Amino acid sequence: MNIKTFLIGLTLISIVSFFSCRDDFDYDPLTSDLRYSRDTISVDTVYNYSKSETYVLKIYNPENDNRVIPKIYLSKGDKSFFNINVDGKAGSSFENVPIRKKDSLYIFIEIAAQEATTNPLYDDEINFETKSSTKKIKLLSWIEKAKVHEKDATISSENWNSNEAQVIDGNLTITSDLTINKGTTVYFKKGASLTIADNAKLIVNGALNNEVKFRSARHNNKYDSIPDQWKKIELSPNSYSTINYAKIIGGDIGLNVNNASLEISNTKIVNNQSYGILANNSTIKGYNLILNNSNLASLAIESGGNYEFYHSTFANYFNFNTSVGPAYSVYLSNTDSNQNIHPLTKAIFGNCIIYNQRTPNALVFSKQDGATFNYLFDNNIIHNTDISILNVLNNNNFLSNNIKDPEFINPNYNANRLSVKETSPAKNSGKAEYANLFPTDYNGNNRQTSPTIGAFQ
Repeated sequence: MNIKTFLIGLTLISIVSFFSCRDDFDYDPLTSDLRYSRDTISVDTVYNYSKSETYVLKIYNPENDNRVIPKIYLSKGDKSFFNINVDGKAGSSFENVPIRKKDSLYIFIEIAAQEATTNPLYDDEINFETKSSTKKIKLLSWIEKAKVHEKDATISSENWNSNEAQVIDGNLTITSDLTINKGTTVYFKKGASLTIADNAKLIVNGALNNEVKFRSARHNNKYDSIPDQWKKIELSPNSYSTINYAKIIGGDIGLNVNNASLEISNTKIVNNQSYGILANNSTIKGYNLILNNSNLASLAIESGGNYEFYHSTFANYFNFNTSVGPAYSVYLSNTDSNQNIHPLTKAIFGNCIIYNQRTPNALVFSKQDGATFNYLFDNNIIHNTDISILNVLNNNNFLSNNIKDPEFINPNYNANRLSVKETSPAKNSGKAEYANLFPTDYNGNNRQTSPTIGAFQ
């Protein structure tokens, strides 16, 4: 036997001996009260037959001696939807759990929901028994009833309501019509998308404070702020859609409108990786829209089309570490990806805010001769510092525009508060003609007297 073999053998014997000793912890039971990192663990909403993120509870031994905790267990035992892991072991009940002096122990917690109950609030407790007391740590979650669609499913017609969330895996295609009523949540798994097929129809009937929400299937609230968690909503050629009071958050492309017709109002489209709205040779009329935080553009219009936007806010403060795109607010083009030219018959922006952070100009044109390129920007606030490319204060198609900072409350991706401060140049500067056409703002406030530019009065 050489020395290396001998040393390796000796080391292995030592390790085995150490862990063998650890099985017989000759510690006395804890007599003092443990200290806990929190008294309640609130797990984010999950839908039926899904798992939550993992949460951590830290407990601390205040004594100067190594001890054991006589018992740790879930009140509902093996029947609990909650799963716990104590000192590297999964289970529902543990006895004589060692904890070293002045040291901590971590407990990992998740919920694996079963069928949603009539009362969506689900609770349990972790019980810690010591010689002196019993401590209960409350566990809370909300189990949302949901329909999980088969991967890459195709549906003719459906009506979705708030009493049941919808979960999309892969691509869900609607071939006839889909109506989504107020308060409904549509969850997308990673890479998932919703396609409204050729000649089909989408109706989104949300309401103020009861919007239809399109978001990631990952339930932790932070995923409402992170882009590229799902793919897109696609409106296919000759489809017709109306959207009112929706929130579209965290995809790659919020709305991809391809040779389609869309009427959209009172809608927030934020934190989407590439585009908020990408429109190709389509017809769109929108008002009270709030778009923000996309790496390429909040609104990109390609291949021409026909567009009208009033009292809308096209911001772009996209600032993730991986971001390398221009983050324009509005991009207008009359060419497609193959450089084919299509007429831009109309692009009207009235009483809108078009403002970004990354580039000198928030508004960018890509115009090729050979087709119509008609646009009008009337009474907007537009970020425009490079007048060698575009001067919105001296152009026949720009009327009464302003280039001052609109002074948003907080445009960052985790806030998206795009109302403006009282000192904003947008205040009391709206054109009455557009305010009278759309007399209430996103929040339902009347704007006919001293209207404010943008989606918020």
